[in-house]
Amino acid sequence: MIDKVVVGDLDTNCWIIRAPGTNEAALIDPGAEPDRILQAVDGLDIRAIVLTHAHYDHVLAIPILTHQLKAPVLAHPAEKEVWQHELAHLEEHGHFDAGTATEDLLAVGRPPRATGQLWDGTVDRPLQDADTIAIGELEITVKHTPGHSPGSICLAIEGHLFTGDTLFPGGPGLTGAQWPLTSFEAIMRSIRGLLADTPDETQIHPGHGRDTTVGAERPHLREWATRGW
Repeated sequence: MIDKVVVGDLDTNCWIIRAPGTNEAALIDPGAEPDRILQAVDGLDIRAIVLTHAHYDHVLAIPILTHQLKAPVLAHPAEKEVWQHELAHLEEHGHFDAGTATEDLLAVGRPPRATGQLWDGTVDRPLQDADTIAIGELEITVKHTPGHSPGSICLAIEGHLFTGDTLFPGGPGLTGAQWPLTSFEAIMRSIRGLLADTPDETQIHPGHGRDTTVGAERPHLREWATRGW
Protein backbone atom coordinates (compact mmCIF):
# COMPACT_ATOMS: atom_id res chain seq x y z
CA MET A 1 0.00 0.00 0.00
CA ILE A 2 1.28 3.47 -0.91
CA ASP A 3 0.16 6.67 0.83
CA LYS A 4 1.30 10.27 0.50
CA VAL A 5 1.44 13.24 2.83
CA VAL A 6 2.17 16.60 1.17
CA VAL A 7 4.20 18.80 3.53
CA GLY A 8 6.11 22.04 3.84
CA ASP A 9 6.49 25.26 1.90
CA LEU A 10 7.41 23.43 -1.33
CA ASP A 11 4.60 20.83 -1.09
CA THR A 12 7.00 17.93 -0.76
CA ASN A 13 5.58 14.45 -1.24
CA CYS A 14 6.35 12.33 1.81
CA TRP A 15 5.66 8.72 0.82
CA ILE A 16 4.64 5.82 3.03
CA ILE A 17 5.16 2.30 1.65
CA ARG A 18 3.56 -0.50 3.67
CA ALA A 19 4.39 -4.15 3.16
CA PRO A 20 1.32 -6.20 2.17
CA GLY A 21 -0.32 -8.03 5.03
CA THR A 22 1.72 -6.34 7.76
CA ASN A 23 2.02 -3.03 9.57
CA GLU A 24 5.71 -2.70 8.60
CA ALA A 25 6.43 0.36 6.46
CA ALA A 26 9.08 2.68 5.09
CA LEU A 27 8.87 6.46 5.15
CA ILE A 28 10.37 8.40 2.25
CA ASP A 29 11.41 12.08 2.41
CA PRO A 30 9.91 13.49 5.64
CA GLY A 31 10.29 17.09 4.57
CA ALA A 32 8.33 18.98 7.24
CA GLU A 33 5.24 18.91 9.47
CA PRO A 34 6.25 15.95 11.64
CA ASP A 35 2.94 15.97 13.54
CA ARG A 36 1.01 15.34 10.33
CA ILE A 37 3.41 12.59 9.29
CA LEU A 38 3.16 10.94 12.71
CA GLN A 39 -0.61 11.00 12.41
CA ALA A 40 -0.39 9.39 8.97
CA VAL A 41 1.84 6.54 10.21
CA ASP A 42 -0.01 5.94 13.47
CA GLY A 43 -0.23 2.21 14.04
CA LEU A 44 2.53 1.40 11.58
CA ASP A 45 5.95 -0.01 12.41
CA ILE A 46 8.27 2.31 10.49
CA ARG A 47 11.34 0.24 9.71
CA ALA A 48 13.27 2.89 7.78
CA ILE A 49 13.27 6.60 6.98
CA VAL A 50 14.71 6.80 3.47
CA LEU A 51 15.97 10.01 1.85
CA THR A 52 16.02 10.38 -1.91
CA HIS A 53 18.36 13.32 -1.27
CA ALA A 54 19.22 15.83 1.46
CA HIS A 55 17.78 19.16 0.34
CA TYR A 56 16.09 20.89 3.25
CA ASP A 57 12.54 20.35 2.00
CA HIS A 58 13.01 16.56 2.19
CA VAL A 59 14.60 16.27 5.65
CA LEU A 60 13.31 18.84 8.15
CA ALA A 61 11.01 16.45 10.03
CA ILE A 62 13.78 13.91 10.70
CA PRO A 63 14.74 14.95 14.28
CA ILE A 64 11.23 14.55 15.69
CA LEU A 65 10.45 11.44 13.65
CA THR A 66 13.61 9.58 14.63
CA HIS A 67 12.93 10.40 18.27
CA GLN A 68 9.30 9.27 18.11
CA LEU A 69 9.60 6.32 15.73
CA LYS A 70 13.08 5.02 16.66
CA ALA A 71 13.63 4.31 12.96
CA PRO A 72 17.01 4.44 11.20
CA VAL A 73 17.79 7.04 8.53
CA LEU A 74 19.00 5.67 5.18
CA ALA A 75 20.63 7.81 2.48
CA HIS A 76 23.46 7.86 -0.03
CA PRO A 77 26.74 9.01 1.59
CA ALA A 78 27.31 11.69 -1.06
CA GLU A 79 24.38 13.61 0.46
CA LYS A 80 26.50 14.58 3.47
CA GLU A 81 28.06 17.32 1.33
CA VAL A 82 24.62 18.43 0.16
CA TRP A 83 23.28 18.88 3.69
CA GLN A 84 26.45 20.75 4.70
CA HIS A 85 25.84 23.09 1.76
CA GLU A 86 22.21 23.56 2.83
CA LEU A 87 23.33 24.55 6.33
CA ALA A 88 26.00 26.90 4.99
CA HIS A 89 23.40 28.66 2.83
CA LEU A 90 21.10 28.98 5.84
CA GLU A 91 23.88 30.49 7.94
CA GLU A 92 24.92 32.95 5.23
CA HIS A 93 21.48 34.07 4.03
CA GLY A 94 19.18 33.38 6.98
CA HIS A 95 17.07 30.99 4.92
CA PHE A 96 17.42 27.85 2.86
CA ASP A 97 17.77 27.80 -0.93
CA ALA A 98 14.37 26.83 -2.32
CA GLY A 99 15.56 26.86 -5.91
CA THR A 100 13.28 28.69 -8.33
CA ALA A 101 10.70 29.19 -5.55
CA THR A 102 13.04 31.21 -3.31
CA GLU A 103 12.17 34.66 -4.63
CA ASP A 104 8.43 33.99 -4.46
CA LEU A 105 8.66 32.75 -0.87
CA LEU A 106 10.72 35.78 0.18
CA ALA A 107 8.31 38.14 -1.60
CA VAL A 108 5.35 36.90 0.44
CA GLY A 109 7.27 36.94 3.72
CA ARG A 110 7.73 33.19 3.98
CA PRO A 111 11.51 32.67 3.99
CA PRO A 112 12.27 28.94 3.89
CA ARG A 113 13.54 28.18 7.37
CA ALA A 114 13.31 25.41 9.92
CA THR A 115 10.96 26.00 12.84
CA GLY A 116 12.58 23.49 15.19
CA GLN A 117 15.67 21.39 15.72
CA LEU A 118 17.75 20.79 12.62
CA TRP A 119 18.81 17.32 11.52
CA ASP A 120 22.40 16.62 12.56
CA GLY A 121 23.12 14.76 9.32
CA THR A 122 23.37 11.32 10.92
CA VAL A 123 22.76 8.46 8.48
CA ASP A 124 22.38 5.06 10.13
CA ARG A 125 22.71 3.05 6.93
CA PRO A 126 24.54 4.43 3.87
CA LEU A 127 22.93 3.31 0.63
CA GLN A 128 24.59 2.43 -2.66
CA ASP A 129 23.28 1.57 -6.10
CA ALA A 130 21.49 -1.81 -6.23
CA ASP A 131 21.17 -2.07 -2.45
CA THR A 132 17.88 -3.44 -1.19
CA ILE A 133 15.74 -2.40 1.75
CA ALA A 134 13.55 -5.12 3.25
CA ILE A 135 10.20 -4.04 4.68
CA GLY A 136 8.44 -7.23 5.73
CA GLU A 137 8.46 -9.35 2.58
CA LEU A 138 8.61 -6.23 0.39
CA GLU A 139 11.96 -5.49 -1.26
CA ILE A 140 12.81 -1.93 -2.24
CA THR A 141 15.69 -1.54 -4.70
CA VAL A 142 17.96 1.50 -4.57
CA LYS A 143 18.96 3.18 -7.84
CA HIS A 144 21.70 5.81 -7.60
CA THR A 145 20.62 8.67 -9.88
CA PRO A 146 23.01 11.62 -9.47
CA GLY A 147 22.33 14.97 -11.09
CA HIS A 148 19.88 16.93 -8.93
CA SER A 149 22.41 16.16 -6.21
CA PRO A 150 25.43 13.83 -6.19
CA GLY A 151 23.78 11.25 -3.95
CA SER A 152 20.23 11.38 -5.28
CA ILE A 153 18.56 7.99 -5.35
CA CYS A 154 15.34 6.55 -6.71
CA LEU A 155 13.52 3.65 -5.09
CA ALA A 156 11.89 0.83 -7.02
CA ILE A 157 9.29 -1.74 -6.11
CA GLU A 158 7.35 -3.78 -8.65
CA GLY A 159 5.26 -1.40 -10.73
CA HIS A 160 6.44 1.76 -8.95
CA LEU A 161 9.37 4.20 -8.98
CA PHE A 162 9.84 6.84 -6.29
CA THR A 163 11.99 9.41 -8.07
CA GLY A 164 12.53 12.18 -5.53
CA ASP A 165 13.58 15.29 -7.46
CA THR A 166 15.27 13.33 -10.25
CA LEU A 167 12.26 12.98 -12.54
CA PHE A 168 8.89 14.74 -12.69
CA PRO A 169 6.05 14.79 -15.18
CA GLY A 170 7.60 16.81 -18.00
CA GLY A 171 11.26 16.33 -17.28
CA PRO A 172 14.24 16.23 -14.93
CA GLY A 173 14.58 17.98 -11.60
CA LEU A 174 16.36 21.28 -11.04
CA THR A 175 19.96 21.64 -12.18
CA GLY A 176 22.06 24.60 -13.26
CA ALA A 177 25.23 26.60 -12.70
CA GLN A 178 23.54 28.71 -10.00
CA TRP A 179 22.82 25.59 -7.93
CA PRO A 180 26.06 23.94 -6.74
CA LEU A 181 26.36 20.16 -6.70
CA THR A 182 23.91 19.74 -9.60
CA SER A 183 24.56 18.55 -13.16
CA PHE A 184 22.17 18.44 -16.10
CA GLU A 185 24.39 15.98 -17.98
CA ALA A 186 24.45 13.67 -14.97
CA ILE A 187 20.71 13.83 -14.37
CA MET A 188 20.01 12.99 -18.02
CA ARG A 189 22.33 9.97 -17.83
CA SER A 190 20.55 8.91 -14.66
CA ILE A 191 17.09 9.24 -16.19
CA ARG A 192 18.07 7.33 -19.33
CA GLY A 193 19.40 4.51 -17.17
CA LEU A 194 16.39 4.61 -14.89
CA LEU A 195 13.91 4.29 -17.75
CA ALA A 196 15.94 1.98 -19.99
CA ASP A 197 14.46 -1.35 -18.94
CA THR A 198 11.44 -0.19 -16.96
CA PRO A 199 7.98 -1.17 -18.28
CA ASP A 200 5.84 1.65 -19.64
CA GLU A 201 3.07 1.01 -17.12
CA THR A 202 5.37 1.61 -14.14
CA GLN A 203 4.05 4.47 -12.03
CA ILE A 204 6.42 7.33 -11.21
CA HIS A 205 5.93 8.99 -7.82
CA PRO A 206 8.01 12.20 -7.70
CA GLY A 207 9.12 14.37 -4.81
CA HIS A 208 6.63 17.10 -5.64
CA GLY A 209 3.42 17.23 -7.63
CA ARG A 210 1.43 14.60 -9.44
CA ASP A 211 2.30 11.07 -10.48
CA THR A 212 3.05 9.99 -14.02
CA THR A 213 4.17 6.82 -15.80
CA VAL A 214 7.31 5.67 -17.55
CA GLY A 215 5.37 5.36 -20.79
CA ALA A 216 4.25 8.98 -20.59
CA GLU A 217 7.78 10.32 -20.00
CA ARG A 218 10.13 8.10 -22.00
CA PRO A 219 9.24 9.56 -25.44
CA HIS A 220 10.41 13.02 -24.32
CA LEU A 221 14.02 12.19 -23.43
CA ARG A 222 15.44 13.75 -26.61
CA GLU A 223 13.28 16.84 -26.15
CA TRP A 224 14.61 17.37 -22.62
CA ALA A 225 18.19 16.90 -23.73
CA THR A 226 17.73 19.48 -26.48
CA ARG A 227 16.14 22.14 -24.29
CA GLY A 228 18.82 21.66 -21.62
CA TRP A 229 16.67 21.49 -18.49
